[in-house]
Amino acid sequence: MGTGHIEVPDGQLYYEAAGDGPAVVLLHGGLLDCRMWDDQFELLAARHRVIRVDVRSHGRSSSATGDFRHDDDLAVVLDTLGVERAAIVGLSLGGRIGFDFAVSRPERVWALCAAATGISGMTFTDPYITGRNRELAAAAQAQDTAGVVEAFLRAWVDGPHRRPEDVAAAVRVRCADMAAHNVTEHAGARGRMLERDALHRLGEVRAPVLLLVGDADSADIEQVTLRALAEVPDARRIEIPGAGHMLNLEQPDAVNAALVPFLQEQSPDFA
Repeated sequence: MGTGHIEVPDGQLYYEAAGDGPAVVLLHGGLLDCRMWDDQFELLAARHRVIRVDVRSHGRSSSATGDFRHDDDLAVVLDTLGVERAAIVGLSLGGRIGFDFAVSRPERVWALCAAATGISGMTFTDPYITGRNRELAAAAQAQDTAGVVEAFLRAWVDGPHRRPEDVAAAVRVRCADMAAHNVTEHAGARGRMLERDALHRLGEVRAPVLLLVGDADSADIEQVTLRALAEVPDARRIEIPGAGHMLNLEQPDAVNAALVPFLQEQSPDFA
């Protein structure tokens, strides 16, 4: 397995790569890091060149020092590793980055799997999520790491339809560990995350898209997934039972059962 840091404008991104074959990039959710893909990384490396990245201001990558675009950073990663085209597999923020990359550089994406995805240009309206996001922002302003982590867990791990005790303790602990690291290590991050307004450009996505959504996720995620299903030219949707937002952590077998054949079906005849 190869690991290291890749130079991007005003920073460095941590990455890991393994396997051979058509390239697949794994992009994590917000306040998480590339470790969230542990259950898929080795599995996919049996047939693909798999690359997982800590995006800017997350994990072992550097903190943002000014305005930036995640999709531009991803292009630098692929260029540095000599990858012309890749499948993008992203959860939440990772799916949001995947859609931005798919509209800004459609020729470089041979497939996109967007799980529990956000899409740039969307607005959060679910009262439960907006309330938890206000709690998170207030805790961040007060430099209350525990408060930030708990608001994050309640919004995006438990979600609007479950209590903390309804979610596997190991999943909550795993997400809390990653979130706490990001809150403490990247507290000094500055600048804006610039995006591509992909929600209003879904018809420009050329790659086939697999949309995964948990049956216990928020209404906002369900609605944006249905919009992508309706407007992306080649899209399909699979609902994952017994899962909230953290699909691959809660139901890894069901996610793998959807993801692996999708990638095999779309995989181009190049390495």
